[in-house]
Amino acid sequence: MLRRLLASLSRIPGVREATVVDEHGRLRASLVDDQESVVFEDEVPSALREAEAMCVEAGMGNVDQIWVTGSDGRYGIASMAAGSALIMVCDRASALGRMRHEVKRLRPSMSELI
Repeated sequence: MLRRLLASLSRIPGVREATVVDEHGRLRASLVDDQESVVFEDEVPSALREAEAMCVEAGMGNVDQIWVTGSDGRYGIASMAAGSALIMVCDRASALGRMRHEVKRLRPSMSELI
């Protein structure tokens, strides 16, 4: 079922990869055929911890999503239930607003499955 939710994300134009990792960076579910190529799965827990610390220090609350745009595309990390995280790899021309909306919309369903 978790893979089915990830598949719904992959139908958004520009989304190349969607993966869920646990709080230790271990793969929970992915649409990536070559599991060895999952982008920075090991770094996700530390990236979320760093972002949480910055948010606490700035008085911004909890981290919802982190999006980075580079010359080759966009990378997104969304915090999920039980310390898990959703990783998305997208084309640079992808619609950031739509991706953010879809992550928020799917979060309750994904949280039940994690």
